[in-house]
Amino acid sequence: MPNYESLLNERQLEAVTTHSQFVRIVAGAGSGKTRVLTYRISYLISDMKVDPSRILAIAFTNKVANEMKQRASKLVFDILGRMPILSISTFHSFCARFLREEHKAFSYPPGFTIFDEDDQKQLFGNVASELGYKKKDPFTKEASRYVNSQKTRGIYPENINISKESFKDEKKFVEFYLMYEQAKAACNALDFDDLLLYTIRILENRPDIRAKWAGRFDHILVDEFQDTNDVQFRLMRLLTKPDTSVYVVGDPDQTIYTWRGANQSLILNFDKTYPGAKTIILNENYRSTKKILAAANKLIAYNKKRVAKDLYTNGLDGEDIVTNCQPKSEDEAAWVAKRIYDIANQNKDANGEPNYRNIAILYRSSYMTRSFEMALKNRRIPYRIYGGLRFYERMEVKDMLAYFTLLVNPLDNIAFERVINVPSRGIGASSIDRIRQNSKANNLCEYEYLKQVTKGNLESALPSRVINAAKEFIGILEETKNDLRENVEIYSSTLRKMAERLGYFDYITEEEDPEEDRVSNVNALFDDITNYISDNPDSTFEEYLQNVALLSGQDDINDGNYVSLMTIHVAKGLEFD
Repeated sequence: MPNYESLLNERQLEAVTTHSQFVRIVAGAGSGKTRVLTYRISYLISDMKVDPSRILAIAFTNKVANEMKQRASKLVFDILGRMPILSISTFHSFCARFLREEHKAFSYPPGFTIFDEDDQKQLFGNVASELGYKKKDPFTKEASRYVNSQKTRGIYPENINISKESFKDEKKFVEFYLMYEQAKAACNALDFDDLLLYTIRILENRPDIRAKWAGRFDHILVDEFQDTNDVQFRLMRLLTKPDTSVYVVGDPDQTIYTWRGANQSLILNFDKTYPGAKTIILNENYRSTKKILAAANKLIAYNKKRVAKDLYTNGLDGEDIVTNCQPKSEDEAAWVAKRIYDIANQNKDANGEPNYRNIAILYRSSYMTRSFEMALKNRRIPYRIYGGLRFYERMEVKDMLAYFTLLVNPLDNIAFERVINVPSRGIGASSIDRIRQNSKANNLCEYEYLKQVTKGNLESALPSRVINAAKEFIGILEETKNDLRENVEIYSSTLRKMAERLGYFDYITEEEDPEEDRVSNVNALFDDITNYISDNPDSTFEEYLQNVALLSGQDDINDGNYVSLMTIHVAKGLEFD
């Protein structure tokens, strides 16, 4: 049994052991909020005798959710003597699980595809083409932005009625939105917003399902509550019943996602939404020095919408904050690179090598990296960019994931179009356009249309060389499907065999970029599948693919002797020296 008094400071202890039904923890930066959340879960089980399966904890990223689950599971294992069943995930991961379980309530099979931003962008382009626009036309960009804006607010096209346009092309945007939704549904796919909105729709329209899910949880805990948006809050409310305990942790001073719909008033007005709610402020910082906190407190005091607090530390005064203003971005980057070089060489690791592990360059937007990359390269300083091109977004990894998706969801036209000519089979853009148009005319997905053409069941004006190439492509995928049904336990080797038969390894070897080891990346993907199935024996391959689609910029971050480059948004909650 943990000795909470010895493990926590006074306010942390109060936050962990409170018996109030509604609790708002205002946790300043570096005040140990993740520690509080994990010990809160432990306390609920050890002292309040709550069944672990009746606790739902929501984190902001998969990385944080996994860290919380690992820490909490270890604490609870020490209490119960067995591994607990803990529901700790992001909102999106929770909804993906919900929709798999309740798929009959919205007419989708459990193996639906989750479209990431690239998939969504490709589908936007296809819809624009149908309307006579090009993918790079201003209309396409503006219409795509309109769709994302409406979905963030929880509005589908059928809910939009326009008697008079309030801005130019509004009716065209609604038509674009409707066509996007129809095309996505035809692919048996959901985008990120759909995960939340479909879950909400089911909970609101099916009282029996809402009662079942709200009845599963007695305690709901939400991390980073200041960045929760209205749709997520609506979902949270639907999962509660009158006696559900709601415990939120956040800090209005750290709100950085208003551009993505975050509603700061949710945490500011929590005590009005939940009368009698208890507020506990964590303001002892364990991360920064006194000089850093003094500057931060002075700056943040200008914020008008906040819960008043001053962070303090019992740690060192620390070094003075250094500022430097240069006339050009190249000069700024050169100055930063020299500082990094000097710091790393003054703090060498156990092998006598310059230590870059705890150094980061943070910036406002990704386009600002170029000058820093050049300056670091000039000094031969190793670095890695996060929040840019992640492992699962690399060309070769995306290609293989598209192939995998077709195995479980042949309706996914976006996956089909990505790989039908990769490696090159002589099936060019004009042939793909013809396949797209003819499949729609025959009310078939593109894969099934081409499959029927290769069998001779449908007439087609496609050149014979295209049909022959497609026949080999489809034959390999169909044989792989059969192999997987017969040998579920050897997924990785079966998929590797498919990649070899497709000539994919030869293709990426020929296309090899000197700075990219594409073959190793594909092999790492196969290892990732093996590890996932081993660690999650009750999960399916479809769930693996859905899980990959939900990963964020922080999920790739690991230890290594290099400088980390990332936006301030990606850096949220991370620590560097």
